[in-house]
Amino acid sequence: MPTMAWVQGGSLLDYAPSAVQNVIDLFFTETGERYAEASVRHLPIPVWDANLVLVDLDQEPPRTIQGVFYGTPFKENIVRVAAFVIAAQHQGQNHGSEAWKRFNREVWKKGFRHVQLEVKARNTGAQRFYERRGLSIQQELKGYYQSGLGYMMRGPLPPPTD
Repeated sequence: MPTMAWVQGGSLLDYAPSAVQNVIDLFFTETGERYAEASVRHLPIPVWDANLVLVDLDQEPPRTIQGVFYGTPFKENIVRVAAFVIAAQHQGQNHGSEAWKRFNREVWKKGFRHVQLEVKARNTGAQRFYERRGLSIQQELKGYYQSGLGYMMRGPLPPPTD
């Protein structure tokens, strides 16, 4: 059984080509969205503890990226989840909740009190995950995703519980 863990994601500009390809493949497999290497490398993601990748700690480096959670400051006290995806074989194992807790703890320390993100309209499982964390759909996003309708969700960030 793999030892999966969220680790600090580092700078996307420093990712090895194989790591960037892991991210591209992960998004395509899990969401149907296709991204170019330059699009991934130049996402405006700071190096901080709200930038996470899910890896198997038992795997020798370079480890295959099995999930990403990229958070970025947005405006005033709002932080944006720019990307959040987990490989299907690792879903339903609490990894999403673990990433969200780490994200919440980090951004709360930095003064952020609200979170915003985009989600595909057909991804009802993700919407339920976000709704359980206090987010709600604020608007429809037509043309945002290559493969269909999206929603912008926003909500408050509660104080971390741990």
